[in-house]
Amino acid sequence: MVLKLKCTGDLTVDFVSSFFYSGNFIPHGHCYLWMPELVWLHILADSLIALSYYSIPLTLIYFVRKREDVPFKNIFLLFGAFIISCGTTHIMGVWTLWHPDYWLSGAIKAVTAIVSVYTALTLIPLVPQALALPSPAQLEAANNALQIEIIERKRVEQELRQYKEHLEELVEQRTTELAKTNELLQQEVIQRQQSQEKMALLLKELESTNKELNDFAYIVSHDLKAPLRGISSLSEWLVSDYADKFDDEGKELINLLIARVKKLYSLIDAILQYSRIGRIKEELRQVNLNDVVTEVTELLEPIENIQIDITNELPIVYGEKTRFEQLFQNLLSNAIKFIDKPQGKITIACTEKNGYWQISIKDNGPGIEKEHFERIFKIFQKLSDNKNSDSTGIGLAIVKKIVEIYGGEVWVESELGVGTTFFFTLKK
Repeated sequence: MVLKLKCTGDLTVDFVSSFFYSGNFIPHGHCYLWMPELVWLHILADSLIALSYYSIPLTLIYFVRKREDVPFKNIFLLFGAFIISCGTTHIMGVWTLWHPDYWLSGAIKAVTAIVSVYTALTLIPLVPQALALPSPAQLEAANNALQIEIIERKRVEQELRQYKEHLEELVEQRTTELAKTNELLQQEVIQRQQSQEKMALLLKELESTNKELNDFAYIVSHDLKAPLRGISSLSEWLVSDYADKFDDEGKELINLLIARVKKLYSLIDAILQYSRIGRIKEELRQVNLNDVVTEVTELLEPIENIQIDITNELPIVYGEKTRFEQLFQNLLSNAIKFIDKPQGKITIACTEKNGYWQISIKDNGPGIEKEHFERIFKIFQKLSDNKNSDSTGIGLAIVKKIVEIYGGEVWVESELGVGTTFFFTLKK
């Protein structure tokens, strides 16, 4: 066993000795005839090339260590090995000037060839990836865009910070305002409770007052009507039993007295009607205004030269029938009473507007001056100064009160010498 190992060792030594054995080779210097200029030219050139080749891997290693983000680090190592191998071949070029170790030089060149081929083969597939890397111009443009974006983000962050500070101020201000508002609301609630209590007392007082007024109206009506009936009966008795005792002037005075008593009687009835509106409640039901107009027309019995027409169908409304009868009775009686034309014409029409029925009563009477449009709806306001007129000045006030109870409004349009149109609205 020992002999076998010894034989193997001898073979290895022999192989190495024969590998480095120059045999009968001559050094390269003989090829250059040992011309000093030529020899030194090759020595300096190969030495400088070798030094340059050795310095490049050192630079690459330094660069790769400083830049951890550099891609393709393996190719940098291969380049380093390739360049070191190339530098070593140039060192062997200097060495073989004096020592003809061409087998060693060839082996180093073979290693260099293997590293070169492997580096070339490794580099080829990396070319597309390297081409895909952004160029310095693209990197600069991206860097500039990134800088702009950073500046913009800083600006937005600054604005957001300012907005946040402003928002905090607004929240604090709003919280203060809400606290004040809440305090005001609490005060308002207290005031409303006090107002409701006062309103309840006022309603109670109003109910009591209305009852007293109602009783007072009936008492006054009874106390006033009783002597008026006596005066009327006495006047009629004088006319009947003492007609031959009175001259024409006396008879005229007695008739005037009777007319005045009847007028006062009518005035008391009108005041009672006005006072009952809104206080005396009737059954609420569906009321056909066409039937109401027909009944009122028959009750008023207009003279033959006055024509009353309904141009279109009047609506069916919900309310107290007596109130609608009073409404049309006052408007139609006024129209009939004041028509001054040989042929009188009264037209009743209805239109639908914004959830309301708008009803008009038009006549061809003398008309009303515009300055009196508002005054005629006030109680005891009359346009006629005729002392013998049976007008009480309450009819249009009753009309206005009834319309307003049902949530509508009333107004008049008129032209002197042409006629007058009264309008009123009722909720549908």
